Amino acid sequence: MVYRVISFYRYVVLDSPETLQENLAEKCKQLGILGRILVGGEGINGAVCGEDIHIREFQAFLEDHFPALRYREQIVGVQAYHKLVVRVRKEIVVLGKDVSISGKAEHISPEQLKSWYDTKKDFVIIDARNEHEAAVGKFKDAVVLPIKTFKEFPEAIEKFEHLKNKEVVMYCTGGIRCEKASAYMKEKGFSSVYQLEGGIIHYVNQYPDTHYEGACFVFDDRLSSYTEKPISVCVICSKPCADYTNCFNLDCDDLFVCCVSCRQKMHNTCSEECMQAPRQRKLKEKNEKLPLVGVVENYYPKAKIALVRVEKELKKNSFVAFSGTTTQDVKLKLVEIRDYDGTVLEEAHAGMRITFPVQERIRTHDKVFLVQ
Repeated sequence: MVYRVISFYRYVVLDSPETLQENLAEKCKQLGILGRILVGGEGINGAVCGEDIHIREFQAFLEDHFPALRYREQIVGVQAYHKLVVRVRKEIVVLGKDVSISGKAEHISPEQLKSWYDTKKDFVIIDARNEHEAAVGKFKDAVVLPIKTFKEFPEAIEKFEHLKNKEVVMYCTGGIRCEKASAYMKEKGFSSVYQLEGGIIHYVNQYPDTHYEGACFVFDDRLSSYTEKPISVCVICSKPCADYTNCFNLDCDDLFVCCVSCRQKMHNTCSEECMQAPRQRKLKEKNEKLPLVGVVENYYPKAKIALVRVEKELKKNSFVAFSGTTTQDVKLKLVEIRDYDGTVLEEAHAGMRITFPVQERIRTHDKVFLVQ
């Protein structure tokens, strides 16, 4: 089953956001779509996930209200959200300042930005996201602001008034924060500000493995999209890693970067102290009690082949189980293991990427457990 994540926004005056909220919620429930949508007097801001055919129907519904609405899209193997939230808000992204969006900066296309990098043009690129988002991925040489929420942006940008006469490019995940951030900067006297059209998602979809480094933090159950070259490391073992998790100590709940092996060893907590804390979030999958040996990176349905990143030693003829948001109780014997290049193996070691046949449908990010 193919799932599609779409994000979208538009700044536009809405006379009756409450009515739109009800209609959106009803349509999402009808189509089995989950995610988060905010509507208000200034417009709409949403990110949702559903089966591909249902997302296409939902897009047609949206465009009845917002003609020619543009989307940032990603194909994923599983439902990326665990619930549906559709709410009315005063601001669809909270800056906390009265800003005229009509004064927003001119867009620069992904193609233009890549050209600026390739030709070594003299410009400054500023990350409009929060610092924990930039920790796992950012554009090369980007200025990362020390902010924990977008509401802190106005105060943080005051320290960069020396850039008022430089060419400045703003970027964020999908573009919505840059609309407000760039408009605010222009009001404060920055003379040559641009914003990246479609944000990181639009750029990486067109130009992967170029000038964006690491993973992209996303606001769904994935937390970060996978990357072959992480710029961040696991806070426990310092192994290169771009996977975020929330500490299972309910009195901590910090978001931290942690590899799969350390997540299992630390019982999904960020420290020894948190591991011993009395109030712990409960595990969702019963298979978590089994030894974790890998994570599914891809599943090829036509060939019925899984691509798995190995976390612990795995031998031919072992029995494994797969578990994920929608995958339950898929078990099999590894009658054949091959490395990424197709060489037949008797065993695989941590860090390797292997393939093997799986007749039942599994999904990207599913965990692979050793059945003892």
